[in-house]
Amino acid sequence: MKKLFTTIFFASLATASQAGSHEMCKHLSGNAYSECLSKPNFMRFSDSTLKKNQAKIDQALDKVSQLKGVKFEWKSPEETDIEHLPQGKDIGVIAQDVEKAFPELVHNVKVTDKNGAEVTLKQVNYAGLVGVLIEAVKELKQENKKLREDLGL
Repeated sequence: MKKLFTTIFFASLATASQAGSHEMCKHLSGNAYSECLSKPNFMRFSDSTLKKNQAKIDQALDKVSQLKGVKFEWKSPEETDIEHLPQGKDIGVIAQDVEKAFPELVHNVKVTDKNGAEVTLKQVNYAGLVGVLIEAVKELKQENKKLREDLGL
């Protein structure tokens, strides 16, 4: 359990919550454009005055346990019709798994492939996982505290 949590925690830190947008990267070309699109953008509005219907994330540990951190390699441009993907080795999660546990953290994005066809792909809001992981750590701490009390430590 600890290993799973650690893997997901570091994967969430290592991967962008939202990659750069076309607007942010349009002045670049080639590899620089691709890199810009895939770079982390960790700064997000989080001011409480901008939020409503705030609620604690319940059963965070159980839900995090449904996820798996994965190491993988991005498909090369020759292997996919999608352009401007990151290249090489990476670490992260699978959007379809995240969608089952936290549907609000997965967004369907329409992109145009090399052939001009519209394709829908899934993006994960990795920064949104931070709140989940914070609550999962708190749950682990409570479990640990109870076990220590039960053992008289």
